[in-house]
Parts: sequence; C-alpha cells; structure tokens
Amino acid sequence: MQNPPRYPDIEIYILDTNIPDICEWLKKHLTIEGAPLVEGNTHKIHTNYNGAHIPVIIVEKASGKRFTSVWFDSSATPWETDLDCARSAFSALNKEVRCSASGWIEEEEEDAPDLWWKINQNGEKQCNWKD
Repeated sequence: MQNPPRYPDIEIYILDTNIPDICEWLKKHLTIEGAPLVEGNTHKIHTNYNGAHIPVIIVEKASGKRFTSVWFDSSATPWETDLDCARSAFSALNKEVRCSASGWIEEEEEDAPDLWWKINQNGEKQCNWKD
C-alpha cells in the first residue's frame, strides 16, 4: 500500500485548548524563532524544522468559538498529512482534534460532503463537522 502524498500545508482544529499548551507541543517538533506576533485572536509564529522556515498561524475561536485552528503554511513539516499532525496534537494535548479527511482539491465541487477526522478519547472516526 502506497503512502498518501505529502500535503502542501497542514491544518488542524483543537477543541478547548490554549496557546501556551499549543506552543509547548510545537516546541517538541519545531524550533520557535522569536516571539509570536499577536493580532486579536491570531498568533503568527515563525518556526524552523530541519532548516526549513515554517510559518505557523494559530487562530483562537476559529470554528464554533471552541476550536483553535493551527495552520502550518509549508509542506516541510514533521507530518506528511493533516491526520498525522492531528494524531500528534491529540497525543500531546489530550484534547479533541479535527482535520480534513482529505487534502484540499481545487477542482472539488462546492457541494461535496465535508468530511473530517475527529480524534478524541473515544478513538478516531470520520464525521461531518456538525457531529
């Protein structure tokens, strides 16, 4: 079985968490360079992984007011897919984590089902975001 291709960027959503805990998790995988730039609910962090610069944007209250979005604007992350990253975040934070069930496809129809992975204490399963 062939591994899925590396995603061009990574984005996950973490339920009921905080910025310091996210930063502690990030420090286990990336080198944080300098202080975050904070603009309202948005935290921009410059990180490095194996010599590659990886911008990380964290948005509090990104979805439903309880989820925090963590977006890695690079393909050079320690994780090949959103699901790999979500598993790492759940393992470190013990908070529910959601991510897209597939990579972003530009040609995808707008009314296509919006499937997500949900990882929590009950395991991993695909769901619609409303679940």
